[in-house]
Formats: sequence, C-alpha cells, structure tokens
Amino acid sequence: MKTKEMNLKLLLIASFGHLLCWVGGDLLLYFVPNGPLDTMQLFGYEKTVEMLEGVNPMQFTVSGVVGTIAMMLALLGYYQIYQFLKPVAKGAANVTLAGALLTTIPGAVMHFTCTSMLWYFVKSGATKEAHDIMLAFFTETMATTAMCNIGVFMVCIPLFVTVVRGKTCLPKWMCLVNTIPLTVVAGIALAGTGAMNVASALMFLGLYFCIKKHSKKAMAE
Repeated sequence: MKTKEMNLKLLLIASFGHLLCWVGGDLLLYFVPNGPLDTMQLFGYEKTVEMLEGVNPMQFTVSGVVGTIAMMLALLGYYQIYQFLKPVAKGAANVTLAGALLTTIPGAVMHFTCTSMLWYFVKSGATKEAHDIMLAFFTETMATTAMCNIGVFMVCIPLFVTVVRGKTCLPKWMCLVNTIPLTVVAGIALAGTGAMNVASALMFLGLYFCIKKHSKKAMAE
C-alpha cells in the first residue's frame, strides 16, 4: 500500500478540527445560561425566549466562526482519505471525495447560518417577529443540514466497505473506526450532544495511527 502521496499529519489536523467543532460549534452553542439549548423547542416562541434569556449574542458569533473554521480543517483530512483509497478503489475514492466536499462546504454554511439567526433573534430583542423570521430562515436553509449528513455517509460507507473487503493495508476490524458506528457509541456517552463530531475526530485519529503503523509493516514485507 503506497501512502507517499498522503500527508498523514493532515488526519490529525482534521481530528483537531472536529474536536474544535464539538467544543466551539456544539458545546458553546448548546450550553446557555438557562441550561442546554434544546433545538426542538426553538419552534415555540415562548420556550425560545425562556431558553435564550440572558444569553450574550457573542456566544453565537464565536460558535459560528469556530464551526466554519473547523469544517475547513476537516476537509484536509477527508482529502487524505480520498488519497488513501484512490490506489486500491478508485470508484470508492471518488465517491469519498464528493462526500467530503458535500459534508464540509454545506457544513460550514450550516454552522454559520444557524448561529447567525440565533444571534439575530437575541439582538432583535427576542420579539415574535424575529422568531418568525428565524424559523422561516431555518426552514428554507435545511437543505444544508441534509447535504452535510449525506456527505458523511458518502465518505464513511465507501471507507467501511473498502476496509472490510481487505483492499487496504488496514486490518478488517478497522472498518469500525468509522464515523457512523462511532457516532452510536458517542451518542450514548454524550447524550447526543455533538456525537458525530466526536466520532469523526476519533475516526481521523484512529486512521492516522493505524495507517502509519500498517503501511510501514506492509512495505517491510
């Protein structure tokens, strides 16, 4: 397995990017003075006012900017997965590359627009009109969330299948070091808060160490 075209350190950067997104994009967004922000309750005006009372709008500004930067860092690692798969499964690699672009670019947009509308609601004095505008904007930009999630599957499924089929230098059990199964575990451990970001960070970290180890072993043999 040739990995000379890869820069394995970018996998670590991507792992850091997802951890950054978890801390700054997820935790900073959800933990407000009146308790965790329940996004499903944002559809009700009175509940939204109650949850966001006393919030500094700068919290949403920072969260949006951090989430956007995090997605840019993550893209570097997703491209390395493409480089890893390309020599052994070109079709899977191409799907992965498309998924990488689909999850990071709309993902950056999603983080920024969602936090921007929460900022707008608070800055506008938490009025009913501001709430209506916020909900309308959320609804009309939901496609970015869907694209981001579809992109994750487009990356993870080809990676999972290629590793299971033994086409890479990695042992087959490494198929489980993948965002999709790890999200289930992280979701239970973290009660769902930012589970996918934590899972993705673990995937990139695992890939870094295992590719580094097993590619050297394959070359020695």
